[in-house]
Amino acid sequence: MSDYVCESMIVDPVLQHQIIARVVAADLGVTPVAAAAYLGPLHLPDGQVVGLFVRHAADALMLDDCGQVALITRIFAPGAGKLAIPGGFIDNIGGVVEVPLTAAVREAIEETGIAAEVLTRAAHFAVGTRLYDRPFDIRVAWNDLAGTDICKGDVFSVSTQAFCFKIPGNLHDYHLHAGDDAKAVSVWAVNQLIPSLFAVPDHITMINLAILVG
Repeated sequence: MSDYVCESMIVDPVLQHQIIARVVAADLGVTPVAAAAYLGPLHLPDGQVVGLFVRHAADALMLDDCGQVALITRIFAPGAGKLAIPGGFIDNIGGVVEVPLTAAVREAIEETGIAAEVLTRAAHFAVGTRLYDRPFDIRVAWNDLAGTDICKGDVFSVSTQAFCFKIPGNLHDYHLHAGDDAKAVSVWAVNQLIPSLFAVPDHITMINLAILVG
């Protein structure tokens, strides 16, 4: 594997910087109009020319009345084996692009097993705005990605928007079980969280921001 790629992630800082500069300059806005946006060709250090895309995602930050948050343990890169906020890609189904909030709810249900009615009844708010400056989450497509024009070998940077759901009571009293991209699901006291536990560094930032504004 090329020295600028590790486990299907772009790890070379210079290449990361070049990609993120293009992503930010594209100014794609808060609400995606497609599951992925094409930014043109990308010339890789080994001479390959591939497509460069932004792939849009959404995250579900579930906080309870006891200062606790539900987190998953990731199966796949980035950060396999580390903690993450439940989340995943926005879908394009039959030409209809999923609303980010809907995607966040779906991913939380799929990855944590929390009952749909709990989330749909919970008070919720967007945490900050959609994030594009994420050099630590630039991936090389391992396959053609359904619902997008991303083909195997193309490079895509993941943008995301977190939504906070205020879960009544104690999350330990809810039936949670891991599914989809989650190896495990666990409940953590927010004051016990440290950056090194997380698969991607901005997840702990999202949690702290949600606590601050919520």
